[in-house]
Amino acid sequence: MTAPGQTWSRHATTLGVLAAIYLVGTQAVYFAPPGSAVAAWWPGAGLAVALLALSPRSTWTFLAPCVLLATAAANTTGGRPLDVALLFGLANAAEAVVAAAVLQRGRIGSPRLDSLDDFLRLLVAALAGAITVATLAVVAVWLTEGAALAAVWPWVFASHAAATLVVVPVGLSIGTGRRVGRYGELVLQAGTLLTVTVFVFAPDQSLPLAFAPLPLLVWAALRFDVRVVAWELLVTSALCTALTARGFGPFAAAIDHGGTSPAAAAAMVQVWIFSAALMWLPLTIAVEQRRQLLAQVTAREQLFRRNFTESLVGMLLLRRRGDRLEIVDANDAAMRLLGGTGPLVGRYLDRVLDDPDAVRRRTQDMLLGELDGWSAQIGVAQQPGTRLNVAISMISGGPDPAFAAQLLDVTPEARARARIEAAEKLTNTTIDTTACIIIVTDLAGTVLRVNAATTSLTGFVEEELLGNPVWTHITPDHRLDLVKEMFTAADGSLVPHSREAEVQRRDGSLMRVVWNNTVVHDEHGRPLMVVFTGIDVTRERQAAGLVTHLLQASKATALVGTDAEGLVTLFSAGAQRLLGYTTEEVVGRPFVSFLDPGELAARTASAERPSSFAALAAQIGPYGETQPRDWTWLAKDGGRPAVSMTLSRSSEAGTGDERSYLLVGRDVTERRHGQEMLVKALDTERTAVERLRKLDHAKNEFVSTVSHELRTPVTSIIGYTEMLRDGSVVEPLPEQVPLLETIARNGERLTVICNDLLLLGGLDSGATQLERVAVDLTELAEHASVSLHPVVDGRDLHLTVTRCDAPIMVLGDPVQLERVITNLLSNAVKFTEDGGTVELRLERDLEADEACLVVRDTGIGIPEGEQPGLFEKFFRSSTAQERAIPGTGLGLSIVAGIVGSHGGRISVDSAHLSGTTFTVRLPLHRSAAPATPLRPDPITAGPARAEEAEAAEAV
Repeated sequence: MTAPGQTWSRHATTLGVLAAIYLVGTQAVYFAPPGSAVAAWWPGAGLAVALLALSPRSTWTFLAPCVLLATAAANTTGGRPLDVALLFGLANAAEAVVAAAVLQRGRIGSPRLDSLDDFLRLLVAALAGAITVATLAVVAVWLTEGAALAAVWPWVFASHAAATLVVVPVGLSIGTGRRVGRYGELVLQAGTLLTVTVFVFAPDQSLPLAFAPLPLLVWAALRFDVRVVAWELLVTSALCTALTARGFGPFAAAIDHGGTSPAAAAAMVQVWIFSAALMWLPLTIAVEQRRQLLAQVTAREQLFRRNFTESLVGMLLLRRRGDRLEIVDANDAAMRLLGGTGPLVGRYLDRVLDDPDAVRRRTQDMLLGELDGWSAQIGVAQQPGTRLNVAISMISGGPDPAFAAQLLDVTPEARARARIEAAEKLTNTTIDTTACIIIVTDLAGTVLRVNAATTSLTGFVEEELLGNPVWTHITPDHRLDLVKEMFTAADGSLVPHSREAEVQRRDGSLMRVVWNNTVVHDEHGRPLMVVFTGIDVTRERQAAGLVTHLLQASKATALVGTDAEGLVTLFSAGAQRLLGYTTEEVVGRPFVSFLDPGELAARTASAERPSSFAALAAQIGPYGETQPRDWTWLAKDGGRPAVSMTLSRSSEAGTGDERSYLLVGRDVTERRHGQEMLVKALDTERTAVERLRKLDHAKNEFVSTVSHELRTPVTSIIGYTEMLRDGSVVEPLPEQVPLLETIARNGERLTVICNDLLLLGGLDSGATQLERVAVDLTELAEHASVSLHPVVDGRDLHLTVTRCDAPIMVLGDPVQLERVITNLLSNAVKFTEDGGTVELRLERDLEADEACLVVRDTGIGIPEGEQPGLFEKFFRSSTAQERAIPGTGLGLSIVAGIVGSHGGRISVDSAHLSGTTFTVRLPLHRSAAPATPLRPDPITAGPARAEEAEAAEAV
């Protein structure tokens, strides 16, 4: 809003300008040339244009009519008819609106005369206004007086253009301009200009000296500002116009010589005024702009010099010398920073810094145009430990460019950074070498850092934990909600300072950790992060629980603590049960009072209680305790329990601490009775074992005798049956042949059983003599697989033999080893149903130096609970018995005996209905050839007779 005082001042100014328009308009009409319809000069036009140009457009609808009325009133007062006055007023108002519009076009704020563009705008406004008013004035004169248009238009145009170009600059310069400061020169110049003007336009002065005032205006243009020149131009114009109108001066003299009318002389004066303004106003503006620019440059130079000299930052001015930079000036700060290197001016920059190669390289890149400048942190030559931030930039181009260098001492910062880095390194080393868990998280629980101990204690590597919530890996499921709740407060206030909780390791096990937690704040007290420090107390808690259990729960072990004198300080629940005393009853009493006095005296050679306890303590060995020994303790109820007791120190001697002792006793009364009973039982058991051994020997002798005795008649039966079958005695009847074959087949089966029993007996007693020759297991496997062809033919079985191309040599009996392979394969075929698979695999284990024979089938398997008796005689699995699969149960016991007699071992891997794998390992013969890749040899079953299958099952 505009203040009331400003409003009244503006209204007063407007009224004053309107009054001035009226007054100067009246004078212009008065001084009009005789016989002319228009005035020779109309300064009111310049006043009207200045009034509208310096006022907001919103006021033009009021000001334009006011200009019309003021101009019309001036014309009426000057004696012109009312209609002419009104038309001239309308023309003057239109001129003011057009010129003011040109002056305000595209500007923000009031028009000014600060640049040549502003003068050009003023010139266009003056010409546009003059054309407008001249055209309208011609129309008005033609309508009212009928004057010639050619005589009116140039006069009006010249007078109004000159008036606008002279008066408006005065209005635009009001309140602007610099302080003159040279009043004496101004008085001299203005007085001289006034004197010369009066002389040139004096009465009866007819010399062509109209140019004489112009150099004085040049003087003003060169020495003063636009405001002074505008006023002087206005005064000179008014004076020239008035004197010429009176008939004075060189332009009026042309009237006396004939050929020139008074109106033409007045127009010539206006052209002179217009030309003077057209020449000297631009000159004044240009000189003023140059003066202001020079002042700005001077001020900036002074400011730069002051900043350069007084700057706290070191400053160097440099110039190019070849591909190097030479110092041409330096301020005090630079002298202080580089003072230790000697005088600076004239030296090369790379000579005063401690990395000349880097300085030259960067300078060359900058001079070649690859860099606009460069900056680096460099030390000072001959000043170890000093660090400067050096920034080079170009301040002027051309053939001899200039450069500036800023030097900032960052030595304290560099040293502080080095200390911080060392401290951070120390902190990191301390954290990483600390044997406790350290986890750093943000306030949302996201892990920011972990130390090495976290990985070693939990098993989770750093990459697994970083960036994840702290509860993702190490928090057990039953504590997830509690841990997440800790981070629900944005300020970390819910994070407990300390707590004890379980932590989950990578392998799923739990560890007990005591956490000490700290919320880290910044310098403003705002929370930043949370540091968790955890100590593994799993063993301590286990030990504490164990101690508590020993002291409070154990009823079988007595724990008694004493001081250095043997007085009781600790009495466990087991000791209370054993002796019948309470803790209150025994604390402070000598422990030796609870020992049998006779035993104590005999074992310590002292009857005195303090010395006897010292003698007991002296028996503590190098491992910190005495050997266990049975003592007789004296109970409260008179009982005399036998106690196995040890005495140990609970603190080391020589540490400066008072020593204490711990007695651990266990009631062995029942054990003594048990030992006596055990001795008796052992004697009874020894007698029973001897009897069993004799019975087993008798059994073996019986089995061997029966087998020998059975084999002789069975052999006779088989021989005679064969004679009956082949007709050696008599040709058998057709119906007798199956019966004879059954007799022969069962006789052979009895022979096999007898042979098996004799072999087992010989293996158990060591009577069987095994041959020791080099044997190729691959050859034996070939023979065994061929012998199985009659068994597998006719069945839907897949039998595969995988063996080495090179021999696998072992030392042993070939017949017995082939029997091992045959028995294992026969069992596999017998206990595998049709559609199954039987595999024999031979390989060489070079690391163990063993031959490995594997027989694997997909048969009915062996229940896991029955496998311990698998290699015993006559063993039959429950599955084989339920399915009525025939057999004697001797095959595997024979296999185990043969393998054991060859220094080998046999193992089984089986489960109920899930197949069976037998693995036999035998020592390799040292001269055996190296193993070669295995090759499979599949044998597919074909048709066979039922009798052959039944004979195979009997094996």
